[in-house]
Amino acid sequence: MLSVRTLVSLILFSSSICLGQAQQAPAPTQATPTPGQPSLPTTIPPGPPIVRDDLTPEQKEVMKEVDRLRAEKALLDAKIALADAKRTEELVPVNSEVLRLNSERALRMAKAAAEAAALEDERVRLERQASLEAARANARLAEKNNKIKELEAEAKQLQLESSNTVTRLNNDINRFQKEEEARKIAANAKPQYLKDPLVNGTLIISDRRIPLNGAITDQLAEFVCQRINFYNNQSTEFPIFLVVDSSPGGSVSAGYQIQKAMVASKAPVYVIVKAYAASMTAVIATLAERSFCYPNSIILHHQVSSNLKGNMTVLKEQMEFTTIWFERMATPVAKKMGITLQEFVKKMYENDSTGDWQAFGEKAQQLKWIDQVVERMEETAVLDILSAPPAPAVLPARAGQEATFGISSQVDDKGRTIFTLPALANPFDAWWIYDPHGLYRAL
Repeated sequence: MLSVRTLVSLILFSSSICLGQAQQAPAPTQATPTPGQPSLPTTIPPGPPIVRDDLTPEQKEVMKEVDRLRAEKALLDAKIALADAKRTEELVPVNSEVLRLNSERALRMAKAAAEAAALEDERVRLERQASLEAARANARLAEKNNKIKELEAEAKQLQLESSNTVTRLNNDINRFQKEEEARKIAANAKPQYLKDPLVNGTLIISDRRIPLNGAITDQLAEFVCQRINFYNNQSTEFPIFLVVDSSPGGSVSAGYQIQKAMVASKAPVYVIVKAYAASMTAVIATLAERSFCYPNSIILHHQVSSNLKGNMTVLKEQMEFTTIWFERMATPVAKKMGITLQEFVKKMYENDSTGDWQAFGEKAQQLKWIDQVVERMEETAVLDILSAPPAPAVLPARAGQEATFGISSQVDDKGRTIFTLPALANPFDAWWIYDPHGLYRAL
């Protein structure tokens, strides 16, 4: 790059050439730039060769003016070159500073990139480590949860065992208390369990007894069947006693459930009639494995009766279905008597014009309605006064009293206590009940 002193020398030299040799037309010259330095615009564009001796004075004046202008232009070009050189010289430190700053910036960016790469590697390492730690923590948590579940299961088992122990102890305490109170009433008595309960003409009844009193309803049948199952689960060695104080019969469907539960029982189910058993209850007593009654107990058989409603077609259908019920339930009774069903019905009306064939105990035994007549019955379970089963509705009941097993009572306009039977749950059911006084009303 040219120095300022060199540029000044070139300008003065160019001026002297232009002013001192205006008559000549030199070839254009150009300073040879030093390698690596910018060239300077110091050349003067050549004009056409002019022979000054041939010029007129006016032309010579013009040529002088041209030479003067050329010299001024050369001077201006030199000044411009000098200004450019000064500017370039002034920009050198600035460019150096820019270069230095760019270098520093590039270095910082390289360091930042290296640090970012290191941080990314550290982040990946930390994430991998955190993932491994989380996996280990989850494994430890799952192990602790499993241990907690095992401990909870053990605690529940211990609690169940403790509860069972407490229940057993409470039951033992209650049993001991009951036995203690029972001893105060019947100190030397205990229920007697005999495979054959008839001993020297006396029927021994244990606490495996089920009361069957009042009209047979679905609720009463459910109670009787549950008790039969209960005593079977307790023991199948000793008999179960179905004790009838008085029952006029009831629902055919409910009575059929009782009869089938008796047949299915592994322990024998014996029926005992103390006062009277009629209609469906008489069928249950007759078809029992063994049945007992007093000499003055009354057994009554008759045909099924029903409260039919509807048009002629409906009445006919109901009549046909009720007939089928009677045939299915009464045919086994007739078979046990050794006669046909038709003969059984005929004898009903031969013995009573109403068809209500009734007989005392001895006659009922002759007709095979009852197996054995006894003079004495011993209730050995009377000592257990604290655990007696709920008493069903037994005639007569007080007016307005809500009886058990779905039967309620009220006083009619004649001052009589009447009993309202529950609606039959089975649409194909029928009432098989002995009610000569009209005390039962069906819904």
